[in-house]
Amino acid sequence: MSFKNGQKKALTFSFDDGNEDDVRLVGLLNRYGLKGTFNLNAGLLSHTSSWNFEGGKEVRHINYTEHPHLYDGHEIACHTYTHPHLEALDAATLENEIVLDKKVLEYLYGCEIHGMALPFGSYNDAVIQAAAENGMAYCRTTWATQSFSPPDSLLLHPTCHFLDGNIGELARRFLESETKEPQLFYIWGHSYELVTEDDWAAFEGFCKSLSGREDIWYCTNIEAIKAIQNKETGRDNDEKL
Repeated sequence: MSFKNGQKKALTFSFDDGNEDDVRLVGLLNRYGLKGTFNLNAGLLSHTSSWNFEGGKEVRHINYTEHPHLYDGHEIACHTYTHPHLEALDAATLENEIVLDKKVLEYLYGCEIHGMALPFGSYNDAVIQAAAENGMAYCRTTWATQSFSPPDSLLLHPTCHFLDGNIGELARRFLESETKEPQLFYIWGHSYELVTEDDWAAFEGFCKSLSGREDIWYCTNIEAIKAIQNKETGRDNDEKL
């Protein structure tokens, strides 16, 4: 198996919650030709809710009407309508959280959605079944594998968090690898976790170090999953899931 242009390596980023720092983050990814998946809560796409992060930083959800085209060129994925602990919900409410989020996001952004990030990274069998029944091709957790192995089920575990202290070593291994097997370097986080200018500079340096490589496919989550699943079933990469 290879990825889009015969590469054996794929790199994708995944960011949750849709907050105002996404504006700067998307600009950074675009600058270096990188792709991201943005997991949004359709019921929270306004300035009506905010909270304080480290050092008293105020975090606000992005207001859709101010940035309707922010995520153009990237993937929009579900993160449930209101960001609850899904495993604690009854069956009807669980269904509502997934279906409403998917339908509203598809309407707002004019795209098909087949991916989902699990709020808090938590789930049970009922959650995974509901996601599959509502057209999800993957459900991303927050459990870091520290590896580049492609997923073999609906559950998609990331390689690491983007502020993981080991991310520099993982990047070095990924860049230097001459593997014959496909590798997926999957990085997740929240843009609001970049608090200081030093944080932003460090992350930009990291992005720059991984950019512009002919042996890496820069893709979204769904593009990577589609390539993996289609190869397993013998379909062409351009076929829809």
